[in-house]
Amino acid sequence: MKAMILAAGYGTRLHPLTLTLPKALVPLAGKPLLGIILERLAAAGFDQIAVNAHHFSIQIRAWLELHPLPGVQIHLSEEEEILGTGGGIKRMISLLGDDKPILVHNVDVLSALPLRSFYLSHARGRAVATLAVQARSTKRYLVFDSRGDLCGRAGVEDGEAELVRAPQGRLRYLAFNGIQVIEPALFVGQAEKEFSSVDLYLEAAREQSVRGWRMDAWYWRDLGKPADLEAAERDIAAGLIRI
Repeated sequence: MKAMILAAGYGTRLHPLTLTLPKALVPLAGKPLLGIILERLAAAGFDQIAVNAHHFSIQIRAWLELHPLPGVQIHLSEEEEILGTGGGIKRMISLLGDDKPILVHNVDVLSALPLRSFYLSHARGRAVATLAVQARSTKRYLVFDSRGDLCGRAGVEDGEAELVRAPQGRLRYLAFNGIQVIEPALFVGQAEKEFSSVDLYLEAAREQSVRGWRMDAWYWRDLGKPADLEAAERDIAAGLIRI
C-alpha cells in the first residue's frame, strides 16, 4: 500500500519551535512528528511512502537517512518552491506511481484512525477521494449530504453553504481532519504548481463522488500550535492515545 506525508509547510503557528526546526521534526513526547506518522503507516502495512519537504528540507533528508524503516521504501520530494497540498501531492505521485490509491496524511495531526481500514474502505468504493471528517468546530466546514458525498463548503462567518452539486437529503457540516485517500487519476492534467487539494476535491465533486468518512469515534488532534503539543502530551500521559 502507498502513502504520502505532507510535511513541507513552514509551521508558522509553531513558532518559536520552527525557527530552527522543520515542522516535521518538532518533538512530541520525545518523538518527531514525522517519526510518529511513519511508524503508524508502517504498522498499518504501508510499504511505499513519500514525504514532501521545503522548510529546512535538508534536516528532514538527514533524519530520514538516519532512521530507515525495515521493509518500507521512503521517497523524499524536496520542493524548491512550496507547492501547497495539491501541488505537493501531484509531485509525489510521480514518485509512487498512479496505479493504486494513495493515503495522504498531514504531518501535524495526531489520531487513532485505523489507517488500514480507512484505506481499504476507499479501495472498495467508487469515490475519487475519501476524506476523514469529524463533527467539531472549525473555521471552514466541508458540506456533505445524507449519502456522505461532498457537495460544498461553508465558512463560520455567514454559515451559508456554497454548494457545487445538488445534495441528497439534509446537509451535514463537518471538519476535514487532514487525512485522505485519493485516486491518482484525480490529479491527471493538474499542473505541478501551488494549489489546494480541497479546491480540487470540490471541483471534482461536481460530477464525481468525493466521500466523507466519519471518524468521530477515534481520537484526533491538530498539532499546529505549541499549546496543542502540550495538550497532546497530556493525552498521551493519560492513555488517551499511544504513539
